[in-house]
Amino acid sequence: MKNLKSLFIYALLAGVIVAVVVAPAMFYWHSAHLWQHPVNLDSYYQARIAFASPHDHDRGNNLAQMPAGHRIIDGVRFNVAGLIEVACANDLAQSNNPYPYPTSVEDIPVNRFCRKIHLLHGTTGSAADQTLVAKLVLHYVDGTTADLDIIYGEQVYDWWFKGDGYPPLAGNTKVAWVGENKSANRNGYRIRVFKTSFNNPKPGARVETIDYDSALAPASSPFMVALTAE
Repeated sequence: MKNLKSLFIYALLAGVIVAVVVAPAMFYWHSAHLWQHPVNLDSYYQARIAFASPHDHDRGNNLAQMPAGHRIIDGVRFNVAGLIEVACANDLAQSNNPYPYPTSVEDIPVNRFCRKIHLLHGTTGSAADQTLVAKLVLHYVDGTTADLDIIYGEQVYDWWFKGDGYPPLAGNTKVAWVGENKSANRNGYRIRVFKTSFNNPKPGARVETIDYDSALAPASSPFMVALTAE
């Protein structure tokens, strides 16, 4: 009887915790920013976020410290779950390429009207300022397309950095997250991910799919962490 009473008390306490803490948190996530829709990238990730090592097979050079899951970052809903990376020109020039990344990841389903496209992203390696390193290609239901350019020195810089990590950026871009990993620390660096918010050039047309294309800059290999349509 005593054990049953204890179990009842534990169950009651668990119910109270769910009612007071978990349920409001879930309600907030589902009710906040209802007009923002994280795009499901599960079928396109090359690695889960806890094991993601952009352009490197060194397990210590990773994004494991980046908080994963459904999050609101700078007022935007994102689902941080994995990594998609595309190649740079140097990758294609290697006969025995240790980093067999694609030049493009195509046909990511969106299937909605939206005013903005929000991107969590970065790049490995540097490029000259004003170099096009990648782009999002929006495919509309009417058969037309539009390009959203990702330019080094405006929307992105190398994910490894020294100093304060907040370089001059275009007005649509911010540093979204700063962290560390063992490999970067060993070389005196930290790591970062950027958030860019693009205006949709055709908000009156439904976006059917999005491609993530490399511009094949010589040594800058872009990566995407999350994508949201608003």
